[in-house]
Amino acid sequence: MNELVFVRKNYNVIHISFMKKGHIQGKIYNWYLPYRDLDRIHIGTITTIKIGNKRKKVFVVDLSYNLKAEKLYKTFPLIGSQPSWQIQLICQQLTNNGIEYYRERSFKGLMNAHNKSLRVDISFQVDGQWYFIEYHGTHHYFKRNTSNQRFKNILQNMELKRIWCEEHQVPYLEIPFFRQKEIFLVVDNFLSKID
Repeated sequence: MNELVFVRKNYNVIHISFMKKGHIQGKIYNWYLPYRDLDRIHIGTITTIKIGNKRKKVFVVDLSYNLKAEKLYKTFPLIGSQPSWQIQLICQQLTNNGIEYYRERSFKGLMNAHNKSLRVDISFQVDGQWYFIEYHGTHHYFKRNTSNQRFKNILQNMELKRIWCEEHQVPYLEIPFFRQKEIFLVVDNFLSKID
């Protein structure tokens, strides 16, 4: 599997393969990648595009440059926000280990203080047992450019997820921002404890 590679400013062609039932298809398609999307795309990750009225998952195989790319290819129909590079690394490591995962999934009874569903960054099942992984950026630890109430909500939501996992016996991994350089090691250690 490719390691995560960040795009350079001169890339303007994206090479993708469609995903089908969680598997990367063999055929590669080329699209024009506008400059505005360069920082949202990484080689070796899965993203979502919109074709007609349908959303499709695609795997980013490669990036390249072609002087006539805008004229030769259709514009890459990237939609929605893309996960952070840290989340993408975690997902890539799960894929490397043959684990199918879910992003931003809700679970019954996992609610915030206002009875709204809390989403889990990454969840997956092995032999019927759920496992959760959360990446906590600096905003989970430091109040920056946000209100006191918003920061309190973030802290409270973190604790509610911990409590829910403990009550439901769901193994739960939190990866703090200060361990982002060790993501592969931390995830591998978590996976090694799965029977």
